[in-house]
Amino acid sequence: MRFWPAPAPVVGARPAELPRDLRHQIDEGYLVAVSALRLAVKNGVILRILRDGAAWSEPQAIALAREALETLIAEQRAGAERLSEESVRAAPTPRESRAASSKRERAKVRRKRDEADRLAARSRTLLGVVEKLEAARDDEAFLHELALRARAETLDELMQARLIPREPAMEQSEEERRESIAGVLADLQRLMDERTGY
Repeated sequence: MRFWPAPAPVVGARPAELPRDLRHQIDEGYLVAVSALRLAVKNGVILRILRDGAAWSEPQAIALAREALETLIAEQRAGAERLSEESVRAAPTPRESRAASSKRERAKVRRKRDEADRLAARSRTLLGVVEKLEAARDDEAFLHELALRARAETLDELMQARLIPREPAMEQSEEERRESIAGVLADLQRLMDERTGY
């Protein structure tokens, strides 16, 4: 016998959201990974030009792309393994599941199970991204496209930097220059005095 009415269903309430399709999540993860690869290759090219004064070299840019891809694959695989281990740790033990007799305990077991499922799904997604990255690693056309895109983006950035308007150089007399330098030296001496206590 019930002493209170059963809760009425809420009209228009959204059902619990279902996890998105795994294939879709893998595709999105792969797009993010490729974007990170492009950035890594572009930064590598810029670093070689600025630090080493090296000219553009397509084979070296492809080598940078291959190295960035290997690093990303290792990172994604390590992330998938870590999430898989966390999923096992987050899951309720069989003893917890059997002993859950109250509504609160069953809800706790359900939350732990949901968290374990979420972590396992993320691990499967990362493993799917790793699989796609490994296929890309063997695709010379993909690596070539990464290198050429890095070159184009580097040139775009350099051109944008050249087009930024600069203020004209400030003209100073010899006396004004000496006063400016003396002021900077006085500030430095004051800072040194404060730091050393002398």
